[in-house]
Amino acid sequence: MILITIFIAVLCLFPYEVTSQAAKLWADPSDVGLNTVQMIEHHGYVCETHYVTTEDGYIVTVHRIPNGIQDDGTSKKPAVFIMHGLTSSSADFVNMGPGRSLGYLLADLGYDVWIGNARGNAYSRNHTTLDIVADAEQFFDFSWHEIGYYDVAATIDYILNVNGDDSLYYVGHSQGTTSFLVLTTTRPEYNEKIKMASLMAPAAILEHRPFGLTQELCKYIDKVEIILKNWKIYEIPFVEVIREWAMTNCVNPDYIETCDMLFSLFGDFDENEMEREMIPVIGTNAPSNAAMKQYVHYGQQVKNGGFSQYDYGTEKNMELYGSEKPPAYDFSKISAPVAVYYAKDDHVAPYEDALNVISKLPKVADDYLITQEGFNHLDFLYAKDIVELVYNELIVVMQKY
Repeated sequence: MILITIFIAVLCLFPYEVTSQAAKLWADPSDVGLNTVQMIEHHGYVCETHYVTTEDGYIVTVHRIPNGIQDDGTSKKPAVFIMHGLTSSSADFVNMGPGRSLGYLLADLGYDVWIGNARGNAYSRNHTTLDIVADAEQFFDFSWHEIGYYDVAATIDYILNVNGDDSLYYVGHSQGTTSFLVLTTTRPEYNEKIKMASLMAPAAILEHRPFGLTQELCKYIDKVEIILKNWKIYEIPFVEVIREWAMTNCVNPDYIETCDMLFSLFGDFDENEMEREMIPVIGTNAPSNAAMKQYVHYGQQVKNGGFSQYDYGTEKNMELYGSEKPPAYDFSKISAPVAVYYAKDDHVAPYEDALNVISKLPKVADDYLITQEGFNHLDFLYAKDIVELVYNELIVVMQKY
């Protein structure tokens, strides 16, 4: 019963596909088994770990690469804040190595790089008063709304205080785009602290799901939420087991289909774009931990359409919001320039929904569609030619601001 419930909740956002293509080359990259700090330092970069306390007591970890590999770190640099997606972490912006992962690229180009970790993931599991085990129900009582409203806001303030500037660049992938949209619509004063934002695979409006099964399952997201609460499933279970299994077995071509299935459960990718010998590196830190409420909130967007705050039901909505339905996020309050990067074949954040988001943004800095066949949701992080397909354009647009 538990596994079925988890499967339903995951499918509401992330339909999986399994490929039978045989692996050509298998390797054991040297970053297998390393966390974010260890990977960065392994490649000769400086890495700092900072802890930010939010208004509601969560202690989130931010990893900083203050300068590039050839830089002595003495000059002042513009800050860029990178925020990850659902079941992700700071590791996903460095695990493909220098010259390919965005964290290293930006550091080497002269940026002060800060990579965030949302509450509840593998690097942000502390609170000023709540214990993550004894108080699990209270600790994981958050969705991506709180991540945007509290975590991103507090991290921006912290970064600017350390860096000394009055604004920074923002880069988000998937849920990292959701949290940006939450922040800038609910706390519009933060728009003044954003030089510009780059949103990759925006996950907000979710009205064009490609698979009928996904749409059908999300019709019952309210029942899924009840089942999860009854079974006391507050965060995604077994992620540590999955990571350990991936590190150990995804170097073996006999397990290729299982590895593909596991990764597709958390976001589609193109088998022609991802080098499978890197899966053990990715699997060292991914999937990361997340609250089930984050999934439920996305499932509500699929079911209800639009882009709205958490739906607690009529009675509690009236208590919290003063209306029977949760309020929609008001895109007109976003005054910061925003660039959007989206893919024609993204099955998690379909391009039709990205176009809908773009149409609502007051100040569009770039509208960039990746038309390459098969390029999908996780390819924004792991594609072998991601620099040419996306990052070069993203950096050029950033440099205009």
